[in-house]
Amino acid sequence: MKSAPTIAFDYAPSRRLFAALALVTALATLAPWLSALGWPACVTLDMLVLGGAATAAGRLRRPRFRRIAHQAAGWVLLDRDGGERLAGLVDWRQLGDMVTLDWRVDRRRRFRIVLAPDNLDADTRRRLVLLLRSLGPDADATAPLR
Repeated sequence: MKSAPTIAFDYAPSRRLFAALALVTALATLAPWLSALGWPACVTLDMLVLGGAATAAGRLRRPRFRRIAHQAAGWVLLDRDGGERLAGLVDWRQLGDMVTLDWRVDRRRRFRIVLAPDNLDADTRRRLVLLLRSLGPDADATAPLR
């Protein structure tokens, strides 16, 4: 029997992602004022942008899961209270030095993260990418959730 490779790491949100969110929010709130829209439309658009950015920042700041592990049983996510959840990996992408992971938890809910150099060391990120490549393109996407 072939043994499954294992990996485990703690997850904390990336400061790079917060900085990008702040920059995009600032530019998006400035854009209506540089257009030919009237001031009521500009204020309305700014409120919508700020509301969306606040929601995104809240989700980034307090992730549902703090620890991620791949074991023989599959992907296991540990929530803030220490409870374990079995998850199916739906998709992953490597974008330069960043890795995005997308899991399906509890059959419907999704949990997505971005791993960058500021929230996961290079060696762990390299081992994670090797593990993901060894699992194949759809290794966990069809795995049943318990």
